[in-house]
Amino acid sequence: MLEIKENTKQESSQNISRQKALILQNKYIGDVLTSSVIAENLKKIDPEIEVHFFCYRPAVAVLENNPYVDKIISFDEKKLKNISILNQYANEIHDLKYDLVLDPYAKLQSRFISLKSNAKRRISYNKPFFKHIYTDVVEKKEIPSRETSCTAVDNRVSLVNPLMKEPIPLALHPKIYLTQEEIEEGREILEKANIDFSRKTIMMGILGSGEEKSWPIDYMTKLIAHIQKHYNFNILFNYIPSQQSTVDKIKAGLPSLDKIYLEVMGKNVRELLKILYHCDAFVGNEGGGVNMSKALDVATFSIYSPHKFPNDWGCFEDGHKHVSVHFQDLDKPTIDKRTDKYLLKNAHKYYRKLSLTYVQAEVDKFLQGNFGDVGIPDEFSRDLPKISALLITYNEERNIQKFLDEAWYADEIIVVDSESTDRTAEIAKKHPKVKFITRKFDNFTSQKNFAIDQARNEWVTFFDADERISKSLIFEMIDEIKKNEADAFFVYRRFYFMEKYIKRSGWQNDKAIRLFKKSINRYGEGRLVHELIDSKGKVKFLTNKLDHYSYFSVEEYDRKLTQYSILRAKELYKKGLKPTIFHFWVKPWFRFVHHYILRLGILDGGEGYIISKLHAHHVFKRYLFLSKMWENNKKSKK
Repeated sequence: MLEIKENTKQESSQNISRQKALILQNKYIGDVLTSSVIAENLKKIDPEIEVHFFCYRPAVAVLENNPYVDKIISFDEKKLKNISILNQYANEIHDLKYDLVLDPYAKLQSRFISLKSNAKRRISYNKPFFKHIYTDVVEKKEIPSRETSCTAVDNRVSLVNPLMKEPIPLALHPKIYLTQEEIEEGREILEKANIDFSRKTIMMGILGSGEEKSWPIDYMTKLIAHIQKHYNFNILFNYIPSQQSTVDKIKAGLPSLDKIYLEVMGKNVRELLKILYHCDAFVGNEGGGVNMSKALDVATFSIYSPHKFPNDWGCFEDGHKHVSVHFQDLDKPTIDKRTDKYLLKNAHKYYRKLSLTYVQAEVDKFLQGNFGDVGIPDEFSRDLPKISALLITYNEERNIQKFLDEAWYADEIIVVDSESTDRTAEIAKKHPKVKFITRKFDNFTSQKNFAIDQARNEWVTFFDADERISKSLIFEMIDEIKKNEADAFFVYRRFYFMEKYIKRSGWQNDKAIRLFKKSINRYGEGRLVHELIDSKGKVKFLTNKLDHYSYFSVEEYDRKLTQYSILRAKELYKKGLKPTIFHFWVKPWFRFVHHYILRLGILDGGEGYIISKLHAHHVFKRYLFLSKMWENNKKSKK
């Protein structure tokens, strides 16, 4: 039978019929903890609703005392794989008569329970073949929001959208609720171990679920020794008793156990949380420990498995308090070519490519950024060439902070702003490396060449604010600058429209020069829009790609294309072109066919059709603007 535990005191309300909701989220601690935000948002929408949570027993600890979960229904995960027991559980859920079932797990077992619950409303994700099990389905997001930085939270929060009659601010941060008594018990555990409370305390996630699913033990041992030597921190280990043999290997590889408190180890998940509450940071393999740390507001440094990605689970990573590293930071092209299953099967091979030197340097940056500088040996400092990062802006408050965070490789950042009316200037001016210049916009070529003239370094990057610059691309740029074998570099771009990756529609070979020497590279003066670098030196291609998160709505895309149409019309006017029926009808029609048929936009679904139609319409508008210019010229002569 299912085990049902009262989690909060329920106060019955007279004359109010309380609705009952069930959240289905078996599996791991991180999944259960992340799904707890659904409960909080259900209470925001309907404060009287009674919320139950269905999860496997080891994860119950992260839900205890949660004021938004009234009852916890737990089970043995292994038994759930038995069809007869699964059916028994589903019958028990049916008998509890839920009005609402939310299924963020969305696997075979939870689908079966959802269907058999007979709840009036059943909500999950829009997946082929299974969506008819539910009364409401939502689309899963592939691109994380700026607020969460991960789809794990975004997709779970989205499950309450069908229940909202009007938009309300929703909870995004999963939390763990410890009582004051539990907090004191955690401190007592540390006091008994003679922890030095004058020092910072770091818990290290030395292992994942197994040694083969962990960053290499020899790397981890050297990282621990490095922290032990150069930082005056208390060090705790996070692992489970069955991993003791691996812990013994790490102990044997350390020069000493100074400042390491091996006896401080939670006997269960709840006791671990009591201890973790008193830590200043969690450093180690990504997993439940990282998720619990974030829920307790403890700083985190996560080392990702090759088959798991920060876009999905890097919640609230800001490059400061919450930071992560992944093999893709060093070799994104390999990641792009491999499936998740292949990466999981060959995890040991790719884990080793996530080098100790890189991870150690990133850990140093994280620890020093949060807890102050210490003396680090020269071999661990990053030798960066002098680079100027250039950017032109107009109302880029949505993107500019991310751009500034990713421009850590530059020793100066030049922002040339076209009289923005939003918070672009306010955000940019706070950055210590930024030189902010306001200049009235005339055209893209002129604005960009002006920015080049302001750079003090020979090597410059010129990215757009809506382009995301991966660590792997940054390291490749640094390596190429050091080699000094070319003068300019093309970068291929992946195009995203309305939060969807557009693989075709004319964007499949999109590229632009983004790294170059300023002395022999300028934007050609003949173009007012779609400006191109005229290079007088050797040009090469970089391997890593940019993610171009260009437009989040049809209206935004339409406005930008209108701006391009006007500037292109000015170019054609200067060349003396007068539009004819051919330009108004044949060229727009051909543009649609080019994007939708020849460039396979038809395979991009509805978004492909929208993109093709917009481009065709704006070819027509280009010649309409051009026609009006000739009419105005004629009137002025009269």
